[in-house]
Amino acid sequence: MFGRTANDETIPGIGRLLALTDGVVAIALTLLVLQLQIPAKDMLDGHPNSASALWHALDVDWAELTSYLVAFFVIAQFWLVHHRILRTMRGHSEGLAWRNFAFLLALTLMPFTSDLLGRYGDNPLAITLFGLNLVAISATTQWIHFYAAGHQLIDERRRSRKDELVSRIRALLTVAVVSLALVLGWTDTGLARYVWLLFLIVPSLGSRIAERVAVPTPSGRPDGAAVA
Repeated sequence: MFGRTANDETIPGIGRLLALTDGVVAIALTLLVLQLQIPAKDMLDGHPNSASALWHALDVDWAELTSYLVAFFVIAQFWLVHHRILRTMRGHSEGLAWRNFAFLLALTLMPFTSDLLGRYGDNPLAITLFGLNLVAISATTQWIHFYAAGHQLIDERRRSRKDELVSRIRALLTVAVVSLALVLGWTDTGLARYVWLLFLIVPSLGSRIAERVAVPTPSGRPDGAAVA
């Protein structure tokens, strides 16, 4: 149940939850590529074996390609963060499982919202839905962590304060990028399409900021270093 306090003797292992999540993430990543369209043979002007004709028929839609690459990169990053959070846990409860399903619900919407953004990159509603999808994934990731911390599901021997700090800073940066995209989406859609590329630097920027704000411990080790 949601309010249950877990202990080592009664809680199930985290393995099945990780396996389920990995499978769903793999499917979501695979579905992303379906938004890239293959040209029909009648578009090759009767030359199906011509490399030149095929290249021209492809007529790469850079908006769709960009949305695909950004969505793939974002899902990969959220998987890394999610895995980093769950590997510190000694087990899970039903409450944690439901919060993980909320994370998967938000994540599995990504193929739809990224395809929508690729096809209607200048439409403010498409930009808004894609942005809100990213915020939902980020929020549910943090929700999982806060629930686990409040219900004694985290193994303190595996806990890394630095990883937690990096995760929270990246979540804030995600909200900042999405907020900028939403503002531009309703004012300058031409510029808004390039804002998503900022997600390429969010992971490294988040790590650098975390290193700067980490407080040293009395032992001389930065706060956040995992206990061996």
